[in-house]
Amino acid sequence: MERHEAIIIGGGLNGLTAAAYLAQAGVDVLLLDRNEKLGVVEQGVEISPGFHTPRFTLGVNRLPARTIFDLELPKFGLRLVRVDGGVSLSGDGRYHASYSDGLVYRRELARLSPRDADAWTRFRRDMLRANHALDRALTHVMHDVSRPTLTALRELLGGADRLASKSIEDLHDLVRLWAQPCATFLDSYFESDLLKAHLASRALAGSTLGPLAPSSARFLMNLFRAEQGAASGGAPATILTLGGPDALANAFAAAIRSNGGGIRTEAEVTDILLKDGKAQGVVLANGEEILARTVLSDLDLKRSFLTLFAWKDLPKGFVERVGQFRLRGVTAKINMALDALPCFPAVPNDCPSVKGGISLVQTMDELERSFDDWRHAMPPRTPLVEMLIPSMVDRSLAPPGKHVMSVALHYVPERLHDGDWTSTRKQELTTRALAAIAAHSPGLADRIVAMETLVPPDIESETGLTAGDFEQGETTLDQLFVNRPMPGLSGYETPIRNFYLCSASAHPGALEVGGAGAGAARRVVEALGKRKGRAS
Repeated sequence: MERHEAIIIGGGLNGLTAAAYLAQAGVDVLLLDRNEKLGVVEQGVEISPGFHTPRFTLGVNRLPARTIFDLELPKFGLRLVRVDGGVSLSGDGRYHASYSDGLVYRRELARLSPRDADAWTRFRRDMLRANHALDRALTHVMHDVSRPTLTALRELLGGADRLASKSIEDLHDLVRLWAQPCATFLDSYFESDLLKAHLASRALAGSTLGPLAPSSARFLMNLFRAEQGAASGGAPATILTLGGPDALANAFAAAIRSNGGGIRTEAEVTDILLKDGKAQGVVLANGEEILARTVLSDLDLKRSFLTLFAWKDLPKGFVERVGQFRLRGVTAKINMALDALPCFPAVPNDCPSVKGGISLVQTMDELERSFDDWRHAMPPRTPLVEMLIPSMVDRSLAPPGKHVMSVALHYVPERLHDGDWTSTRKQELTTRALAAIAAHSPGLADRIVAMETLVPPDIESETGLTAGDFEQGETTLDQLFVNRPMPGLSGYETPIRNFYLCSASAHPGALEVGGAGAGAARRVVEALGKRKGRAS
């Protein structure tokens, strides 16, 4: 019977990250994925002959630089390009362009408000400081502090020491960011409604909070995650992967195999082999059994326990606790093949920021209405729209002179209050989104060669993400850090010995792409007594 030191279930970005770190540390690891290709969420689609676009995501690369460096992904074919951070279009016909160059961006800000041009330096500094303070929490190996162990005690004391070392002013700023509504926080820096709409719309896109909700300000610092160490002084850049939507997963696969790791696709895991309460391996859909010393799941919390185990084998009350973990779909996707580059008359010709994406931003009141629609399970009356035309940067994605456009619609509920997402309801959503885009890009409908719309149930059906939740669990404060995914289960280990959670349902969730996979890999390396290499 086939046997390995570690088996990973699922080839999403966290599963790939975990497999790559384990293989690099000398662990005999096998990654199993039910799909034909790895990285299903990041996969592309040929929407029409010659037109390739990311199918489920917008197509922006958010993988941390440390992971790319640790795993030497450029050595395995990963090519990235950094472009200006995009353009925001408002309903009154104005635009705001983001530039990475600090001097250029200051001129752009001064066009809106000279006062805001000065305030930007302070805001950017505060966001970078907040990210620096967050870094250790995102990158260290999380241990379950609810368990009475020496490691848990050190974790608690270390956190207390770090807080005690901060000045009163730093603590005040930290609490303000993590507690205040996004609208209130931005009002303390800026006066331009367009600039505040630009920042709030981009920060809250894909979240389950509105701009008036307490603690929604913290999403602003996510905009600056890729800016750590950048000294330009400008707006956050957009990072894109060259070579098509599958290029990132292909680089991971090459890194895993180069270090002796194994990968099997079209290998769906249906059950976990148990003996004396310990995970011993997995059972595939074809009945094949594969043994392993440890098993890691890149599935979300609910799928990891409610579909892979007989509920009677789980601790008393655990099934109910897993059922209380909140997974909420919030994003729909439209993919388009276009016979020409769309025109946005409000934006100056040859504005380089367009390559970083186009957002139809909303005021705070409009964002709150969109959030209310989602909260009441209604189709958004005014969807929050993000667009990316990746073929402007990577010409391999479309035939000469033609383009693809990737469109994300936010605050779209996974279920409607009055029924399911029927084909008619999907068409109504598509029509509403196209009308919103056409108001800024006349003639868009005439340029469409092919198009598809995916709502959260479609995304769940095709990717296995419960509720179509890309974050694999809401990132509200009660489901973060030591509470992720729940109190008493915050350190990758689970109540089933030798069974680990490495998906975004575990710490740090969506706060750090691939972070859960990296953290779980480090714990498994420790448990197996292997050399740590860069996984440490």
